[in-house]
Amino acid sequence: LRNSQWTILAMVCIIGTMGYVLRGQVALYYAQYFLGGSAKMQAAFVTTGIVGNILAMVASTWITKKICKIQLFRWSQLLTFLLCVVMYLVVKPADVTAAFVFYFLINFIVDLQGPVFWSLISESVDYGQVESGERVCGLAFGGISWCQKMGMSLAGGMGALLLVFFKYVKPIEDVAQVQSDFTLKGFSLMLTIIPGVFHLIVWILMFKYFITDKYYNENIR
Repeated sequence: LRNSQWTILAMVCIIGTMGYVLRGQVALYYAQYFLGGSAKMQAAFVTTGIVGNILAMVASTWITKKICKIQLFRWSQLLTFLLCVVMYLVVKPADVTAAFVFYFLINFIVDLQGPVFWSLISESVDYGQVESGERVCGLAFGGISWCQKMGMSLAGGMGALLLVFFKYVKPIEDVAQVQSDFTLKGFSLMLTIIPGVFHLIVWILMFKYFITDKYYNENIR
């Protein structure tokens, strides 16, 4: 906890995970009710997001050979927020093609930081060793894993409360019920703006993280 750079990553992990989980929680509801999709289309919508996540991992490795990984981390989160805002404003009920395109882009951009994040933990451990003389590798990675689970738990509870707030009507005897316009808007907010705000916070927090490639090579390695 005395390692400022690790503490920033811990907060980033909790907040960023909340954004991921909230978006994932509502994806099926969004595809079913907001887009009016069948079960097959709902599955395709979720799969589109997963494909975006996977391709981001591959692209991140290539991009970080060209630019600083901290810059990639920061600006991917801001761009994710901006895409969320645009998707909320542009995509209307039943705009299936636009929804698929934006959902793919959001999941692709947001996960460009995925491989970067885990490398930053080890670099923050190295930084802590230089600052304090103590190397706390196991606890550092274990602590981040705990933060990840905490983010999942908080998002799970928040997602349930939001569904109640937006007056979601559960299926009765496996028959989907008609949702109000207020509820449909809620699904859209839960997929876009609300998780987007968490990624905006991550963008802000990452300006306090200063272990760039240059800093690491000059002060730690």
